[in-house]
Amino acid sequence: SKTSRRCSRSCPHRHRRGSARVSPIAQPDRPSPRGRLTRRRIHILLHWSIAFLILAMVKGGTSADWVRWTFVLGSAIWVGIALMRGLIGKPGPKLSPKVRTAYPWMHRALYGVIALSALLNAAELLGWLAPGLAWTSLLILLAMGSFHGIFQFWRHTALYDNALRVITSRFLHGIL
Repeated sequence: SKTSRRCSRSCPHRHRRGSARVSPIAQPDRPSPRGRLTRRRIHILLHWSIAFLILAMVKGGTSADWVRWTFVLGSAIWVGIALMRGLIGKPGPKLSPKVRTAYPWMHRALYGVIALSALLNAAELLGWLAPGLAWTSLLILLAMGSFHGIFQFWRHTALYDNALRVITSRFLHGIL
Protein backbone atom coordinates (compact mmCIF):
# COMPACT_ATOMS: atom_id res chain seq x y z
CA SER A 1 0.00 0.00 0.00
CA LYS A 2 1.07 3.56 -0.60
CA THR A 3 2.27 5.39 2.48
CA SER A 4 2.36 9.09 3.14
CA ARG A 5 5.67 10.88 2.65
CA ARG A 6 5.67 12.38 6.12
CA CYS A 7 5.47 10.27 9.21
CA SER A 8 5.13 11.25 12.81
CA ARG A 9 8.29 11.63 14.88
CA SER A 10 7.64 8.41 16.71
CA CYS A 11 7.19 6.37 13.52
CA PRO A 12 10.10 3.93 13.17
CA HIS A 13 9.40 3.52 9.40
CA ARG A 14 8.55 -0.15 9.85
CA HIS A 15 5.63 0.13 7.44
CA ARG A 16 8.07 0.15 4.50
CA ARG A 17 8.96 -3.44 3.78
CA GLY A 18 12.46 -4.19 2.59
CA SER A 19 13.96 -0.81 3.46
CA ALA A 20 16.30 -0.42 6.36
CA ARG A 21 16.06 2.59 8.58
CA VAL A 22 18.64 5.09 7.38
CA SER A 23 20.31 7.69 9.53
CA PRO A 24 19.56 11.31 8.57
CA ILE A 25 23.32 11.89 8.50
CA ALA A 26 23.49 9.61 5.46
CA GLN A 27 20.73 11.57 3.71
CA PRO A 28 21.40 15.29 4.15
CA ASP A 29 18.53 16.38 1.90
CA ARG A 30 15.82 14.61 3.89
CA PRO A 31 13.98 16.88 6.34
CA SER A 32 14.78 15.98 9.91
CA PRO A 33 12.94 16.54 13.16
CA ARG A 34 13.64 19.76 14.98
CA GLY A 35 16.66 19.70 17.23
CA ARG A 36 18.35 16.61 15.78
CA LEU A 37 21.95 17.22 14.81
CA THR A 38 22.10 16.06 11.19
CA ARG A 39 25.04 16.10 8.82
CA ARG A 40 23.59 19.19 7.14
CA ARG A 41 23.27 21.06 10.43
CA ILE A 42 26.79 20.09 11.50
CA HIS A 43 28.10 21.23 8.11
CA ILE A 44 26.32 24.59 8.35
CA LEU A 45 27.56 25.11 11.92
CA LEU A 46 31.16 24.30 10.98
CA HIS A 47 31.00 26.35 7.75
CA TRP A 48 29.93 29.56 9.46
CA SER A 49 32.04 28.95 12.58
CA ILE A 50 35.21 28.52 10.52
CA ALA A 51 34.32 31.56 8.38
CA PHE A 52 33.92 33.78 11.44
CA LEU A 53 37.00 32.31 13.14
CA ILE A 54 39.06 33.21 10.05
CA LEU A 55 37.73 36.76 10.20
CA ALA A 56 38.46 36.92 13.94
CA MET A 57 42.02 35.71 13.39
CA VAL A 58 42.75 38.06 10.51
CA LYS A 59 41.44 41.20 12.20
CA GLY A 60 44.31 43.39 13.22
CA GLY A 61 46.91 40.75 12.40
CA THR A 62 46.84 39.06 15.80
CA SER A 63 44.64 36.52 17.47
CA ALA A 64 44.30 34.86 20.86
CA ASP A 65 45.63 31.33 21.06
CA TRP A 66 42.22 29.91 22.02
CA VAL A 67 40.71 31.31 18.79
CA ARG A 68 43.45 29.70 16.73
CA TRP A 69 43.08 26.36 18.55
CA THR A 70 39.31 26.51 18.02
CA PHE A 71 39.99 27.06 14.32
CA VAL A 72 42.39 24.10 14.23
CA LEU A 73 39.92 21.80 16.00
CA GLY A 74 36.90 22.92 13.94
CA SER A 75 38.85 22.60 10.72
CA ALA A 76 40.04 19.11 11.65
CA ILE A 77 36.47 18.00 12.33
CA TRP A 78 35.12 19.60 9.15
CA VAL A 79 37.86 18.24 6.86
CA GLY A 80 37.55 14.85 8.57
CA ILE A 81 33.83 14.72 7.85
CA ALA A 82 34.46 15.74 4.24
CA LEU A 83 37.10 13.03 3.83
CA MET A 84 34.93 10.31 5.37
CA ARG A 85 31.52 11.26 3.97
CA GLY A 86 32.32 13.34 0.89
CA LEU A 87 31.19 16.82 -0.09
CA ILE A 88 27.69 17.91 0.85
CA GLY A 89 27.25 20.58 -1.86
CA LYS A 90 26.48 19.80 -5.45
CA PRO A 91 26.72 21.98 -8.54
CA GLY A 92 23.39 23.43 -9.58
CA PRO A 93 21.77 22.47 -12.89
CA LYS A 94 22.00 26.06 -14.15
CA LEU A 95 25.80 26.08 -14.14
CA SER A 96 27.62 25.49 -17.42
CA PRO A 97 29.05 21.98 -17.99
CA LYS A 98 32.65 23.17 -17.47
CA VAL A 99 31.79 24.87 -14.19
CA ARG A 100 29.78 21.82 -13.09
CA THR A 101 32.86 19.66 -13.70
CA ALA A 102 35.16 22.10 -11.87
CA TYR A 103 32.77 22.69 -8.93
CA PRO A 104 33.70 19.67 -6.77
CA TRP A 105 37.39 20.21 -7.46
CA MET A 106 37.14 23.85 -6.38
CA HIS A 107 35.58 22.70 -3.10
CA ARG A 108 38.24 20.03 -2.63
CA ALA A 109 40.92 22.70 -3.14
CA LEU A 110 39.23 24.90 -0.54
CA TYR A 111 39.14 21.99 1.93
CA GLY A 112 42.82 21.35 1.18
CA VAL A 113 43.73 24.96 1.97
CA ILE A 114 41.63 24.82 5.16
CA ALA A 115 43.48 21.66 6.24
CA LEU A 116 46.88 23.14 5.39
CA SER A 117 46.10 26.38 7.21
CA ALA A 118 44.92 24.45 10.28
CA LEU A 119 48.09 22.34 10.26
CA LEU A 120 50.31 25.40 9.92
CA ASN A 121 48.47 27.18 12.75
CA ALA A 122 48.79 24.11 14.99
CA ALA A 123 52.50 23.80 14.19
CA GLU A 124 53.07 27.48 14.94
CA LEU A 125 51.11 27.29 18.20
CA LEU A 126 53.16 24.25 19.29
CA GLY A 127 56.40 26.08 18.46
CA TRP A 128 57.36 23.75 15.62
CA LEU A 129 57.18 26.52 13.01
CA ALA A 130 58.48 30.06 12.95
CA PRO A 131 55.76 32.75 12.97
CA GLY A 132 54.61 34.01 9.61
CA LEU A 133 53.71 31.03 7.44
CA ALA A 134 50.44 30.37 9.29
CA TRP A 135 49.49 34.03 8.85
CA THR A 136 50.13 33.82 5.09
CA SER A 137 48.01 30.67 4.88
CA LEU A 138 45.17 32.46 6.65
CA LEU A 139 45.33 35.33 4.15
CA ILE A 140 45.24 32.87 1.24
CA LEU A 141 42.32 31.08 2.88
CA LEU A 142 40.52 34.38 3.40
CA ALA A 143 41.00 35.25 -0.30
CA MET A 144 39.76 31.83 -1.45
CA GLY A 145 36.83 32.00 0.96
CA SER A 146 35.93 35.46 -0.36
CA PHE A 147 35.88 34.19 -3.94
CA HIS A 148 33.83 31.20 -2.79
CA GLY A 149 31.29 33.50 -1.12
CA ILE A 150 31.07 35.81 -4.13
CA PHE A 151 30.56 32.84 -6.45
CA GLN A 152 27.80 31.40 -4.25
CA PHE A 153 26.13 34.82 -3.95
CA TRP A 154 26.29 35.18 -7.76
CA ARG A 155 24.71 31.73 -8.18
CA HIS A 156 21.94 32.66 -5.76
CA THR A 157 21.16 36.08 -7.25
CA ALA A 158 21.99 35.73 -10.96
CA LEU A 159 21.08 32.10 -11.62
CA TYR A 160 18.30 31.94 -9.02
CA ASP A 161 19.34 28.42 -7.99
CA ASN A 162 18.98 29.05 -4.22
CA ALA A 163 22.66 28.33 -3.56
CA LEU A 164 22.60 30.24 -0.28
CA ARG A 165 19.75 28.13 1.07
CA VAL A 166 21.99 25.08 1.02
CA ILE A 167 24.41 26.61 3.53
CA THR A 168 22.06 28.61 5.75
CA SER A 169 19.72 27.52 8.50
CA ARG A 170 16.09 27.12 7.55
CA PHE A 171 15.00 30.07 9.68
CA LEU A 172 16.84 32.33 7.20
CA HIS A 173 15.21 30.87 4.09
CA GLY A 174 12.32 33.31 4.26
CA ILE A 175 14.59 36.27 3.60
CA LEU A 176 16.76 34.63 0.95
